[in-house]
Amino acid sequence: MECREALRQVLFLRTLPDAVIAEIAAAGTELRMQKGELLFAEKSRCLGLLVVLTGAVKVYKLDSRGRELTLDLELPGESVEETPLFDGGNYPANAEAAEDDTRLFFVPRERFRQLMNAHPEIAEQGLKALGVRMRRLLQMLEAQTLYPVRARLADYLLRAAQGQARFRLLETNEAIASQIGTVREVVSRTLRSLADSGAIALEGRWVTLREPGLLRQIAGSTEE
Repeated sequence: MECREALRQVLFLRTLPDAVIAEIAAAGTELRMQKGELLFAEKSRCLGLLVVLTGAVKVYKLDSRGRELTLDLELPGESVEETPLFDGGNYPANAEAAEDDTRLFFVPRERFRQLMNAHPEIAEQGLKALGVRMRRLLQMLEAQTLYPVRARLADYLLRAAQGQARFRLLETNEAIASQIGTVREVVSRTLRSLADSGAIALEGRWVTLREPGLLRQIAGSTEE
């Protein structure tokens, strides 16, 4: 994805005039990263505007035991943890490249603040972006608090299927565990449990939705 095309997809930039988009595009450079390479660490100073052009960036937190919780996976056309751009704080989480040959468009923090001062509508739209991110985090917190792992994994499978009856799990069980707030062993055990229930069939990393209705019912259950 090219720079201007990506900027046009960012939630708080998409309504800006072409001239302002061009000004932002001229202010930045391109970063290239490989899978696992750290973009920034939690509590580090804000780098600036970061927009994914190709690949993906994982935003995550680590607990005291080193267990990882994925907060978001930013894809092409999405900004990476823009909160510090608008509140002036440090990063609330870590971020790293989730794929090889990940490319990002980068505008240094001070330069982006100059652009915001010149174009106040950027900050105005930024407030909406923060609201959207807050809603996502609240939904994640609700899922972690109210729904058991079985329900969270069923919901993950329905989203991963993208309407297909049969699909391949692209992420490892460890990566899935990071997203739904558990550990790899529990994901493996719960996948087998869902297969035993008849909701899905497993063939290696391939999943067949045998009873999508049952899987949706499990996804919405607060019962273990």
